Amino acid sequence: MTSLVDFLMTSQWKGVLFWVSAIVIIILATVFYQPAAAKTGSLLVWTRDRVYIMDIDTLNLERVGPATAQETITPSPGCSEQTTVPCWVVVSDRIYKVDIGTDQIEQTRLPVDDGYRWINSAVSWSPDGLHIAYSVQNNESSEAELRIYDASSRQVKIKAANVDPAVAVAWTSDCAAGLEASNCEIGYKQLPNRGEQEVFPWLVGFNPATESVQKWALSPEEIFELNWTAQNTLLYSRPKRFFRSSEDHTEAYHIPPGSQLANMSPDGRYTVYYQPFKLKDCPPDDPEGDCVQLGVWLTSNEEIDPEKKLIYNTALSVQNEGLNFIPIWSLNGDEFVFFLEGKLIYYNLLEEETTIWYRSINGKLRSIPVFSPNEEAVAFVDDQGQGYSEYRLVIANPKLQPVEHIIETDSGFKILAWLPN
Repeated sequence: MTSLVDFLMTSQWKGVLFWVSAIVIIILATVFYQPAAAKTGSLLVWTRDRVYIMDIDTLNLERVGPATAQETITPSPGCSEQTTVPCWVVVSDRIYKVDIGTDQIEQTRLPVDDGYRWINSAVSWSPDGLHIAYSVQNNESSEAELRIYDASSRQVKIKAANVDPAVAVAWTSDCAAGLEASNCEIGYKQLPNRGEQEVFPWLVGFNPATESVQKWALSPEEIFELNWTAQNTLLYSRPKRFFRSSEDHTEAYHIPPGSQLANMSPDGRYTVYYQPFKLKDCPPDDPEGDCVQLGVWLTSNEEIDPEKKLIYNTALSVQNEGLNFIPIWSLNGDEFVFFLEGKLIYYNLLEEETTIWYRSINGKLRSIPVFSPNEEAVAFVDDQGQGYSEYRLVIANPKLQPVEHIIETDSGFKILAWLPN
């Protein structure tokens, strides 16, 4: 029969073991399961005439490479976890391999053949994160020539003559499987051939796997951007964000008369636009006031007679308050954010849901929003800094308290990419 003393001794040891176990669990949880706010991650940023890796929580900087304000800086898809290949960033003709926590930064240069010279052309990365499109200039003819360079093998894979170096090459989504993929196509602008007395430039679609070429005549006015739709139709923008089809030059989006285009999704499936409207329950003798609303609408570009969807609205009389900016789509094209009335507003196509992610924004953007790799948060920079600095870094995540940092710099600050953790 167990005595009272034995029972008490056993109970005490059980209590000691319980609390020891509890303390160990707390310690392990603190080490291995830190709050999400402490694991915000790292950004690839430009400031102080250099590209850095910045820890979001501590603002510690790791050097990547020098970059002046005049140089083009182009991070690869690997910097945003669009692909599993490494993160590279191109600064003019230099390529830096970005590795967090290393003292040695790998650097190479984009090749320039004999008889050619480097020019500050538009640069673009293929969706596989391995191939870079850039241009060099012929010393004799002064014509620009396209180069497609493999950053992994360090070889030039494709060359094309007489291109417009100001227009970045566009890649179909199938190029994520490599240049050998059957539906991988690159699109670029080719200038008129003076030797053949051509007057008009061309848009060119080239398939590296089959070496087949498609060409579409183009009027000589400036174009700003090329893009491929999900159906592999090459689009060009004239003016900015106003895309047309290369095949018949018709508008690639559907918006009603009297509306204003805001932005298309990366694959051309959807268009966001602005259009004022009057609330149905407004009295007829009421002045405009809050009755006239500015609506943010969404429509499909894949339907002949698409249904428009109202995703957000505010009184037209007050919509100029706070910071406003065009919608910014995520890399996968399933969500976007925009600023209106000083609020950062998020919309998810799959859930058909509008959410306010951040409030009370004033002033101007210094760096446009960048989605996190898991696309659950957004980082942006505005001019609400303090003292001599006009830069404030904001991390907006609906699941956490917002992170706000004053960036102490007088040389500029820009977010290039949100690096994978």
